[in-house]
Amino acid sequence: MKHPSLLFTLALLCADSARAAACLAAPAAEPISTDGLPVHHAAFKPLHAAMDQFETQARANAGLLALPDVRLRITRAVLDSDAPQRRPREAVIHAQGFGPKTWTGDGCDIHAQAAQRIGPRAGFSVFINAPLATMNRWAHDEQLTAYLEGERGEPLQGWPVFHDCAVIAPEGRLPWVPVTVGEMLDYFEREQQRRLADWDRRHAQALQPFDLAAAERRAAQIRPQNARAADTLLAVARQRKAGEAGHHAQLARVRQQLADELDDLRRTRAGMSAGQLAEPYRLGTGRHRLPGAGEAGRALKRLVKLDPAFPWDARNRTRIQLLTVCASTHPNNPAYAQPMRDAIAALDLSRLAALLN
Repeated sequence: MKHPSLLFTLALLCADSARAAACLAAPAAEPISTDGLPVHHAAFKPLHAAMDQFETQARANAGLLALPDVRLRITRAVLDSDAPQRRPREAVIHAQGFGPKTWTGDGCDIHAQAAQRIGPRAGFSVFINAPLATMNRWAHDEQLTAYLEGERGEPLQGWPVFHDCAVIAPEGRLPWVPVTVGEMLDYFEREQQRRLADWDRRHAQALQPFDLAAAERRAAQIRPQNARAADTLLAVARQRKAGEAGHHAQLARVRQQLADELDDLRRTRAGMSAGQLAEPYRLGTGRHRLPGAGEAGRALKRLVKLDPAFPWDARNRTRIQLLTVCASTHPNNPAYAQPMRDAIAALDLSRLAALLN
């Protein structure tokens, strides 16, 4: 049951349709989880207990309630992991403010399709068991999936912050580890080998010697019926044969450039010590995206991979092992930056952290 004073406050705010600050629309939830179960299925109870804790804080959050010209909406979704054999289920709850272009009616309603198309002006979210919430995939093949680590910010209530999100895990352990220089150079080598093999496949036919004699025989066959066509065929064939050596030489130069890049990668790797190869790979502007001479002291973005040793519990599929708390504001709405800073600072992350098990 909502606290009477909070209901009264929200009712007053909803009445101010010009600004509509803190007007809460009916909660929205995905009716079906990603594997076909109702989102409020009893099996998801532990996940909803965590989302309940966040919603309680969100509904009383002064910073969120102070957002101007928005209607607020709580949205929940229960998801499966992209690796269900290794990780528990994921879930997400959003508390977001939507601008006037998404409003419908005089109350607190929000047009669902408009909200999806336009997106929120500001808000915050909690992602449960979602290790990729702060990262984008940068490279992938059968041996390595590397992600661009979110920009690191100031810790929030003692928890590390990446891409404006506080990452809460037991003992502060992150679910990812750096990709090493050696791993990334190995990836680049495999990628270059793939490029070279693909080039060979695509140009195998073009590198075959052109059979001028066969073209001359074909021209002789059609000459009695169409002398002009025979002359054209013969002229084109002879022109192609005349340019064949130059064309093959150009193809050989392009292929050699690919082979030289592969050799350079191998020389670079061979010239590094074991310690250098074990260092975290940071995106620079030098060869093979390694840091250049002028970037030695700069804070460069790291590539990371999911930690294979992170103790995920895939047997207990609703066990909460990671919480990622993110605040967001649209760059076109700078007026929301300070209210959202206030909102995120007012969250009690220790109460959320107590949900880890």
